[in-house]
Amino acid sequence: MQNSIYSQYLSNDRLSDLFGLALLRDVVLPDLMGDDVNNILYFEGKKLARRFPLANQSDEITFFEQAKFGHLEQVKTTTKQVVWLLSGIEVEPRLKQPESFMLEAGFLAQQVEQQLGFIAEAEVKKEKHGIEITVHVDPKDLLEAEEVDPQTLTIINPSEN
Repeated sequence: MQNSIYSQYLSNDRLSDLFGLALLRDVVLPDLMGDDVNNILYFEGKKLARRFPLANQSDEITFFEQAKFGHLEQVKTTTKQVVWLLSGIEVEPRLKQPESFMLEAGFLAQQVEQQLGFIAEAEVKKEKHGIEITVHVDPKDLLEAEEVDPQTLTIINPSEN
């Protein structure tokens, strides 16, 4: 597997800058976490979102680009779910392993939970041009008031500096 990651990322100029991230995500973390890697990454994504609470969906899109998670696009919103499509050069090499997007899924679930004030969980599904992340919310399952932190991260846009 390691040799395929090496050649996949370094034989393509568009992917070579992502090689270090791929090593950590696809080699080091699974070695450390074993079979529980996807569950751990999902809950670490939720924890990451609590550390970097975002004000709105526009900030989530910007944050995903800045973190090199990929291009995030909101596809659909209802009272019970928010559907996102994650695509881009960062996503393409991982499309055969939709379960490898659990960090991103957990992150989005927690952001939605914090923004809407309802318990939220996410699932991932492979689509033709990316990964669909569906965040399910239960409008009847409110967060406790002390669980909602009104402080949000101020997004830095380097092009404005």
